[in-house]
Amino acid sequence: MAKRNANGEGSIYQRKDGRWEGIAFALRTDGTYKRRSVYGKTRDEVHDKVTRLKADSQNGIPVATSKMDLGEYMTYWLANVARLKVRLSTYAAYESLVRNYITPGLGKKKLTRLTARDIRSFLVSTARKCQCCAQGKDKARPERKRRCCAVGQCCEQFPSDRTVRFLLVILRAALQHAVREDELPRNVARNVELSAGTKREIEPLTAKEGRQLLAVARGNRLWAAYELAVRIGLRRGEVLGLRWRDVDLHEGVVTIRQTIQRVGGELLIAAPKTQRSARRVALPDECVAALRARRAEQQGDKRAAGDKWKGDGSDLVFMTKNGTPIEPRNLNRSFTALCDRAKVRRVRFHDLRHTCASLLHERGADARTIMEVLGHSSIRVTMDIYTFVRLDSQRAAFDRVGDALRDGNEPDDDAGAGSVPAAV
Repeated sequence: MAKRNANGEGSIYQRKDGRWEGIAFALRTDGTYKRRSVYGKTRDEVHDKVTRLKADSQNGIPVATSKMDLGEYMTYWLANVARLKVRLSTYAAYESLVRNYITPGLGKKKLTRLTARDIRSFLVSTARKCQCCAQGKDKARPERKRRCCAVGQCCEQFPSDRTVRFLLVILRAALQHAVREDELPRNVARNVELSAGTKREIEPLTAKEGRQLLAVARGNRLWAAYELAVRIGLRRGEVLGLRWRDVDLHEGVVTIRQTIQRVGGELLIAAPKTQRSARRVALPDECVAALRARRAEQQGDKRAAGDKWKGDGSDLVFMTKNGTPIEPRNLNRSFTALCDRAKVRRVRFHDLRHTCASLLHERGADARTIMEVLGHSSIRVTMDIYTFVRLDSQRAAFDRVGDALRDGNEPDDDAGAGSVPAAV
């Protein structure tokens, strides 16, 4: 008679349909053991699966129980986890990336069968795929406006390196939650690593360019907005969401309590980006002067609009002539036009925040002060991302080192002590 397998060892046999099936007891997430079947085309394939199943159980790794595919789980995670934890603008970005990239690429893959190789292959193929073609963007346009993939001319609209990395961030967060809810034994996305990639080059405005910009902005309706962005580094949403009740022109202090963002087609007032972003910042005299001019201009707008004024109760510092909030994209357009008039490099409005940080750093402000002004959650973000050391600053530092190394500029600490200079 054939030798009988020991209790718990498992068994392997061929089914009537020709496939092989292996059965073994596997550890579950609640700490108990349950019979689990695995299948394959050959006995050796099934034997390997049974061996891995028993090895995982012995190592304390429970077997996954979820029957959902990744697309279903991402829908659940967005609605019940991400929506409750992140800001509306962040959630909108998550939803867009899941809908346009993750669901089409990995959505039909069973959650329990997802591997690190699947995720890596998905990210690599996504980076090489024109998203205009993949998402049919050109085909959705009216026929007279079609100009690329719908007419056989690929526009090579590849996703950015940042987008691909953000897809991995989302997958890691979602799968980690699946682990916490005992849907998965481990987070396979953590085993996926991407290459270093390319870092976006940011070169903020110089002090000279900043002076030119603010000089030309003086006659602009948004003069105070540019002053606040350059001198104290306010974000675009913080500028547009600023209220008069949060501005103390007598003491020269501004308090950041809210921001304006466009999310899902709506202009919404939201809390600052992070807890540290809600902050009090001292106002330079130039900002106070610009805000006084802005208040006088707004009062004139209100008188001129009369009954058509729509700003009652909003108390916003920056509004249109009719009292409505300013569209964030319109601020961007106005800023681009201002750069052209001032004859300075075209940069993003957000780069004025980088300009503020770099100018503070160059003028000797310590990292803690810059961090508090910008409302960062850590000094590392301030120093690694927002401060920029220009070549002129490097040369000045080298000159100071050179002065120290020249003969006669600094006394030798060991002079007169009879010591012999060390060989270099």
